[in-house]
Amino acid sequence: MSGNNRHLRGNTQQIRGGVNANVVIEPGDLVGINTTNGYYGPGTYLTLDAANYKLYPFSGMRAVTPGTDHIIATTFMGVALTGSAAGTTNEIVVAVDGIFRYPLIAAPSAVTLGAKVSSVSGTQAAGVSNQTVAANADRDGLTKGSSAYLGVIVKTESGASFVDFQLITATSGGSIA
Repeated sequence: MSGNNRHLRGNTQQIRGGVNANVVIEPGDLVGINTTNGYYGPGTYLTLDAANYKLYPFSGMRAVTPGTDHIIATTFMGVALTGSAAGTTNEIVVAVDGIFRYPLIAAPSAVTLGAKVSSVSGTQAAGVSNQTVAANADRDGLTKGSSAYLGVIVKTESGASFVDFQLITATSGGSIA
């Protein structure tokens, strides 16, 4: 399900950022910026890059373990609107605001208006997804007050396989921690 336009509506407020040549980013990927040594890297978690202020898909983030969910809050930049193929050093366009639709990690599921959305699996230390999200995140294995949230659900639905949510990033001036 990669390479999808996930934007539904609203102003996307776009930024541009660089990507390393060894990193693949596809449209629709949730992306973060590598501001600290060892947070992101290509391919495997064994080859994490030094802080280089480049964009990475969430699948390149180190495995999330208890106490490190803050990585998402401090590095989450938004949703890639354009992609970058392996072997190129393109800049990509990233949306930092707007309403987006993503498939759920555990579907079908009930989604509730105003609940939080995360890309962290409800399974402890299972990692982070760049193309699926967990709905009602404060009840899906994340503790209340976690700073691993991406946005807030804008539509209630039972038996949902997708969730619509308002993207909230540090760059859009929002915080839902």
